[in-house]
Amino acid sequence: MSSSTLATALRQAYRTGYLSQCLLLVACVAGIVGLLSARALVALSPLVGLLSAATNPAWRIELARWWHNPAVVFAALLYAVLVFSGLYTTEWGIWRHELFRQLPLLGVPLTFAVAVPLSGRQRFLLGCMFVLGTALLGTDTLVRYLLTASEVHEMFNTGQNIQTVTGVFHIHFSVMLALAFYFGVLLQRSAYATRLWRWLLLLAVLLIVVVLHVLAYRTGLLVFYSTLLFDAVVLIVARRQFLWGLGALIMFAVLPWLAYKTLEPIQARVNGTYYDLEQFSLNHDINNFSLSKRLAAWQTAQAVVAQHPWFGVGLADTEPAMMEEYRWRDFGLQPVNWVMVHNQYLHYLLGAGIVGLFVWLLVLLGPLAQPRVRRNPYVIHFLLILCVAMLVDSLLQLQIGFNLFVFLYGFLVVNAERQAQQKAG
Repeated sequence: MSSSTLATALRQAYRTGYLSQCLLLVACVAGIVGLLSARALVALSPLVGLLSAATNPAWRIELARWWHNPAVVFAALLYAVLVFSGLYTTEWGIWRHELFRQLPLLGVPLTFAVAVPLSGRQRFLLGCMFVLGTALLGTDTLVRYLLTASEVHEMFNTGQNIQTVTGVFHIHFSVMLALAFYFGVLLQRSAYATRLWRWLLLLAVLLIVVVLHVLAYRTGLLVFYSTLLFDAVVLIVARRQFLWGLGALIMFAVLPWLAYKTLEPIQARVNGTYYDLEQFSLNHDINNFSLSKRLAAWQTAQAVVAQHPWFGVGLADTEPAMMEEYRWRDFGLQPVNWVMVHNQYLHYLLGAGIVGLFVWLLVLLGPLAQPRVRRNPYVIHFLLILCVAMLVDSLLQLQIGFNLFVFLYGFLVVNAERQAQQKAG
């Protein structure tokens, strides 16, 4: 192909919006692959996404509508909370680093609000890619567990977890497994799901259930069963689908009991959890117990919050403030075991006070004020799973958790708001 022909093709692709759409597709593929394996692609994905927004021939019109998308506004407000905390921070180096690290809070929503939207088929294929990729990574981890079961059981007894071959942190991976399960169930109902796709998705969700239980991921099981209970209540109360709702309730009651009776990792995890919490309640040595250290961290954070209730200590100053409070009351912990809060809500309350927590809740719950968004099952399941997971971990503090949240927030929530605006207009 000659250079003039290529230039003509590119101009035509630009005028029709095809170039913008293709770049957005590439950005999404890079984002998913990056979450599962190649970290470098996670950094590249937002840049390609912004390029897709810039190559939309109607970018001026879409940009003018940008601030009318509530999800975009809420994400921007959350970034503004970080900027504002610079007025009273003492950790300037950390604050500047966070300003750069959290730029996707502005860039990713902008991408999904301005770029030419993906087609329904493209979104379906991307969803399948996430579900099947997560299931395959989980299956690989399961196989490695089966090959070294005795060693892994020792890890379970000490509260540790087996890592994925690509190094995804176990808490974030367990949340990804739960997301992939419910997305897989929903994608099977899609008009684009052929018989082959439905069988592949069914196999994926079954594998995910096995992986979650055999590997005994506590956070993953918590969000899995919380969402299952929510679905059962919705089916019975809101949709009057009593048989499906009863089936979900039976699964909610029977599956964990069956897993506990038959799976040694579940037994070890449950017994270890009870023993862990008992050490804290009895004021025993908790240096080697993860949940007890989290409870100590929550109490430490509450003491700091009481001193700075409205605007917090500064989002860049949370760790120094926690370490200082530990010096006053250390719960018998050695300094190496002075951990952070492991609760995203408490983290924002600690760093940005009541104001910051309010904005964070706007990000999570604000989109549900839009009826069309509220009826989107993908959005509901994404927000519910993340809301529950963030009760027991500060997911946004590690880059993979931040990228997972921001990417899916743009892909699901911002896009749903945009579609709702277009239908209303």
